[in-house]
Amino acid sequence: MANIKTQRANVSLVKRSYKNLLAMGEGINGADFRMIFEGYPDMEFLVQMTQLPGIKRETIESKGPHGVGFKQQGNVINSDDITVTFKEVVTGKAYEFLRDVVLNKKYLDIILSLVSETAPDGLPATSVMLEDCWIEIDGTDLSVEDGTTIVKPNGTIHYNWPTWFNDASELGAVAWE
Repeated sequence: MANIKTQRANVSLVKRSYKNLLAMGEGINGADFRMIFEGYPDMEFLVQMTQLPGIKRETIESKGPHGVGFKQQGNVINSDDITVTFKEVVTGKAYEFLRDVVLNKKYLDIILSLVSETAPDGLPATSVMLEDCWIEIDGTDLSVEDGTTIVKPNGTIHYNWPTWFNDASELGAVAWE
């Protein structure tokens, strides 16, 4: 039977764990990103929330004798959806952009990169070009009961191909100027 009286602290183990975590480097803040819409240079500052795209493959399932199952990796999933939330400003800049791209059926190329104070040029491992995207926007909430909330149109970016950057030479468009 276990007895708590025999338990001992192991502070050196905890410190090694801390040092290993520290050695991994600075964690990136979820607010440290740039989303650039090619042809629309002012829009990035109105993006309030988005997601890095998933990296996944289709699942192939098969069954064998006695009902045993097996799953294996299939084709790369090259098209998917991510969410996006914009901030509207009194000039209507966000809705002007959104109406233009939705009603005129425009396809966009979008660059998304984690860009931190420590790595202002972005890093290839966390930068992606979303190609041939289209956007749809859900209904936006308005309310007279909360005068401190910003109007935030939100919706979905449908992308057809995520091109992850391979090296720093490709990241010219991502770096803060």
